[in-house]
Amino acid sequence: MKHFDGINHEEMTMGDVLAMENFDLPSVNDVIEGEVVRVTNQEVTIDIQGATEGTIYLNELSLEKVESAKDIVKIGDKIKAMVKKVDDEQILLSRRALLEYERFQELKEAFEKGEKLEATVERAVKGGLIVNIGMEAFLPANMIDVKYVSDLESFVGQTIEVQIVELNVRNKKIKVSRKMVVAEQLKVARDEQFSTLAVGDLVEGTVVRIEKYGAFVRFGALEGLVHISEISHLPVAKVEDALTVGQTVKAKVIKVEGTKLQLSIKAVLPTPFEVFVSTHQVGDVLEGEVVRLMDFGAFVEVAQGVEGLVHLSELSWDHKAKLEDIVSEGKRVSVRLLAIDHENRRLALSIKKVEDDPWVVFPHQVGDVVKGSITTITDLGAFIKVAPYIEGLCHYTEASWNPNVSLASLVNVGDEVEVKIISLDAKKHRLGLSLRQVKSNPWKELSIKAGDVITGTVQSANDKGAFIAINEDVVGFLPMNQIVEKRITRVEDALSIGQEVDVKVMRFEPNQFKLELSIRRIKEDAEREEYNKYMQQQEQVENETLGDLFGEALKNLL
Repeated sequence: MKHFDGINHEEMTMGDVLAMENFDLPSVNDVIEGEVVRVTNQEVTIDIQGATEGTIYLNELSLEKVESAKDIVKIGDKIKAMVKKVDDEQILLSRRALLEYERFQELKEAFEKGEKLEATVERAVKGGLIVNIGMEAFLPANMIDVKYVSDLESFVGQTIEVQIVELNVRNKKIKVSRKMVVAEQLKVARDEQFSTLAVGDLVEGTVVRIEKYGAFVRFGALEGLVHISEISHLPVAKVEDALTVGQTVKAKVIKVEGTKLQLSIKAVLPTPFEVFVSTHQVGDVLEGEVVRLMDFGAFVEVAQGVEGLVHLSELSWDHKAKLEDIVSEGKRVSVRLLAIDHENRRLALSIKKVEDDPWVVFPHQVGDVVKGSITTITDLGAFIKVAPYIEGLCHYTEASWNPNVSLASLVNVGDEVEVKIISLDAKKHRLGLSLRQVKSNPWKELSIKAGDVITGTVQSANDKGAFIAINEDVVGFLPMNQIVEKRITRVEDALSIGQEVDVKVMRFEPNQFKLELSIRRIKEDAEREEYNKYMQQQEQVENETLGDLFGEALKNLL
């Protein structure tokens, strides 16, 4: 607590302070300096000449947004502030106003001297950008760059260099320009680059504008004109046929006239590849000579100094064909141009695609039955050649309607067979074939159901049971425990291969090709029927006997 002449300052009113003879009350807009005596989150109290105190609220403490006054000052700090209000209750001070004044004076001096300032783009508004140079300033859209800017939002958050072009002291409004800074930088760069440029120099630049008479190419800070006659050694009807905006080109300086530059692209000698790709396109059929064989294909020269690769996969529609069977060094061949890689200067060629894709012209469709020759048998199935360069796969599940018959037991390599087309994908060169679907599905034609007793022939056996053939392709399974009542360990103990037997259908699922049979259940059903007949007879006899007994008893009662 502060005391002056025995007076408790915290208990003094503003009237007490005014009554003191040795204290001059500050006036509005006075700048005073005092010591911080109290700090809270929302305000700061400073001592004024040891006689009274002034208050600075948080929003008047700094130019930047802060959460607490404690983040900026502490007790004991000496700070300057501007008097904003004096009345009987309090003295209000503003450090912000002083800082704004000082900053404005600095910006005014920078404006007068034409200095460049660093600015942060805060937001886009109608007609331009709001930037911060210590104070908010307006950057008009037409002063952002030397070229037209359509996307103002792309500048938000960037730090840019600007120059003040207007400063209103009365309302403290500021207008800045980035265009002036960029223009000056470009002029310096242009002057420096131009001073070292000479006719004959090779330059690399970007096409920035196309006109009817030529194209403008920017390289560094300079621009030069490539006249339409200097674009190519070949006649160019329209500039846009040969060049596009944004394209990178190499050119030679052919004339310097004042600040105007003329360039030539055709003066830079093109490579044979560039000549070739300017006159050919994908799909062209070309004549060429095989110049080199590699493990992955053959290189064919299609123009002087221009080679393309025929990959192994593009040699023949016969995927089993070998490189040396198709081409040899020095051989003349026809090829089709598949792709042009401009960046790596590579050509992709094809010998097989000079002709139509046999899969596309294949005259059959799904459902047709065709003849073919077995070329390969694998665990997956049999590959069958049905036309030149066309092979299809008969999956092992499509060999027979009998799921117990293996493909290898039916056909051999070289066999001529009839197959049905069950799938065809000409684009992917895939053909699905079926041996069994040449005939109708016997499982669907078999009119039996669970409980029926049918006749079949023992076809084969294993340690699980016996396989009973109902007809050529329908074979059912007879489990070991369904052959006889007593336990046996071998089918041969009760049945013999080729034996004809009556069996009962226990389960029949034609869609799953499943038929489960039983001999034992036939005997059990017969025994159960005989037992039920006997029980019915016994019940009839007992009923007759009881009737007689009751009849005699009634007679005796009467």
